[in-house]
Amino acid sequence: MNKNKYILTRHAKERMRERNISEKEVEKALRDPDMTYPGRRGEINIIKQIKEDKKIRVVCREEKTKKIIITAIVINLTYS
Repeated sequence: MNKNKYILTRHAKERMRERNISEKEVEKALRDPDMTYPGRRGEINIIKQIKEDKKIRVVCREEKTKKIIITAIVINLTYS
């Protein structure tokens, strides 16, 4: 996805750094989601399997010409 099509909020950047989610992974989710569903406050939840042991959820809202990325979350991890 073209970087001109979305904006990462400061909160999203901080959470991505904390959760080891790259911007490329977020772009992959935006470009080719496995599933999307609406949030309670009008946001969009995008699910994408990144690796066998890593699935992310990207939360965003739609603006006229861009998606505003609110946060990104790892929703499953393999623990030993």
